[in-house]
Amino acid sequence: MSNGIRISIGAGLVAALLVWYGAGEIRDGSFVYYQSLQEFSSEGKPGESARVHGYVAKGSIRRLVSDKQVVFQVQNDPIQPEIAAGEVLDVLYASLETPDLFKEGAEVVVEGVLNREGIFIARNVLAKCPSKFEGVGENEKENNSLTKAL
Repeated sequence: MSNGIRISIGAGLVAALLVWYGAGEIRDGSFVYYQSLQEFSSEGKPGESARVHGYVAKGSIRRLVSDKQVVFQVQNDPIQPEIAAGEVLDVLYASLETPDLFKEGAEVVVEGVLNREGIFIARNVLAKCPSKFEGVGENEKENNSLTKAL
């Protein structure tokens, strides 16, 4: 048997194993890029690595310059003036270098580990860019129609 055939068979076996493993992960539902705060609260255990999605709670960002840390809270839903934050997750990020879009109300994914005291020790903070393609409200549609008519 030639070397080319051996390499092809080996590459085929590796590819088949990867497809089999990936299909099993997706079918079992164990492949998750991130969890919502609600899912994490019910399933998260101290010491396990996790990615948690949420929104930075209003008034929660504190920069501890002397310790080179940022402390903040993540809540499950976007900030709404008339609704209380509800359940929050305390996050400690061991760096002062946060993403440019990191601010109150920003949509974030924090990667790290929950410690025994219930504080999420983040090793990475990702902030999502707000969408430029959000739906137009009814009042805005009427204003656009009037502007076009003039």
